[in-house]
Amino acid sequence: MIPLSDNITRALERLKRVYFSDAGRTVELAAGELLIGQGERTRRMYRIMEGSVISYREEDNQPSTHMPTESEGRRHEVFRADEGSFVCVQSFFSRAFRSSTSLYALEDTRLAYIDDTTPIVEQYEYGPFAQQFLPVVIHELAARNDRIFGRAAEREEAMRLLQRSEMAALLGQLSAGIAHELNNAVGVIARRTEFMAETLTEILESQDKLNAQLFLKGYEDTSFLSASDLRPVVRHYERDLGMSQNAARVLAHIAPSEAEYKKLSWRFVRNVKRNFRIWEMGHDLRDMQMAANHATGIVRAVKQMGAPSSAREPGVDVVQTVKDALHLLHNKLKHVTLKTEFKPLPALTADKSELMQIWTNIVQNAYDALTIEKRENPCITVTTGIFRAEGVSLLPQEYVTVTITNNGPRIPQEHIEKIYQPSFTTKKQGLDFGLGLGLSIIRRIVDSYNGTIGLTSTDEETSFTINLPTTQIHGND
Repeated sequence: MIPLSDNITRALERLKRVYFSDAGRTVELAAGELLIGQGERTRRMYRIMEGSVISYREEDNQPSTHMPTESEGRRHEVFRADEGSFVCVQSFFSRAFRSSTSLYALEDTRLAYIDDTTPIVEQYEYGPFAQQFLPVVIHELAARNDRIFGRAAEREEAMRLLQRSEMAALLGQLSAGIAHELNNAVGVIARRTEFMAETLTEILESQDKLNAQLFLKGYEDTSFLSASDLRPVVRHYERDLGMSQNAARVLAHIAPSEAEYKKLSWRFVRNVKRNFRIWEMGHDLRDMQMAANHATGIVRAVKQMGAPSSAREPGVDVVQTVKDALHLLHNKLKHVTLKTEFKPLPALTADKSELMQIWTNIVQNAYDALTIEKRENPCITVTTGIFRAEGVSLLPQEYVTVTITNNGPRIPQEHIEKIYQPSFTTKKQGLDFGLGLGLSIIRRIVDSYNGTIGLTSTDEETSFTINLPTTQIHGND
């Protein structure tokens, strides 16, 4: 609001007293009542004594545009004016006497007016009638422009957000298309890798059983040994068995301890020494197979997250949607310990992308909490299970349950409910609980499934538990 100078304040008080104090020249409107329609003739200028009005520019569709019937008579807000403001200023002083907009009362409103029959009070110190009003009119127009510019800025911001939403939707559609193409390519790699492994196994078995055994040990190796764990074992095999470093490294993978080494025949160990690259070939094919499977999971996750929201359909594997969400966040989760315990769950009638949005948001929040807090030994645990509500006849009896736990900082009790409110954030040591609208949207999705969100937070860990009924009462909202 533009502040009034002392001179304009005094001028306003005088004009109110001289021109707008006649009880016979007032109009009272109820909320929503029209003061004057767009294009109507009026020889009045009003001053709002109580209440407020809103100005609309009303546009009729042209016949050639063929717009839908419900769009006819669209109107756009031009400005709002409250107590002390003047309206119909331009039409009055321009002598056009025609309103360029429609004016409605926003609330119960009382206005005083003057018209071309109002006696003019001309005194030497105040000058002619128009001159008396000039400072006030200039201020009123400046204030109105200020309001218009404010509304324009709001509309521009809304358009910017709309454009960003449209861009996100377009990128989502493009990513879904790209994911489809990548999925085909990755699928070829996965199938060909599996074919090569099976074929090589058959060839090796027909030629040398020890080589076939060595290849399978590499291909089926699922152990993980750090370099620090392997180093002393490799040195031991190099020194005591006279092996090259590469051969000793392969043997260390096969037999990382003395007990496991003793289970191997001397003929197999000698074969490792000569043909260690066959193990490496099997291990590389295994890595290719795992990489292809991982890429397939990521592509599937991107495709489902990028695709437009689909109708809920039966037979959705909840555990698979959790795995897809974890695939999507794999690059970040490499920096924390991820523990999973997936128990089989009944299929749901659901939208896969909605479920993935739930898991992705909560796991992302957990990762952010651990990262910003710089918690030692950061860990995220994801478990699934079944919850049965006993003795509650009006509620669903069986729920699938997904619990996501992290050992990050405690969420204060006073914020437990607020974190679901739109745009609510609270920081602790730079930590931002929630993602603005993220948790609000998650709650809306869970509510639409007639589910519940449970949250517990202590100094040791924070857990989100999502319960979704196995029987959906309502369809997609």
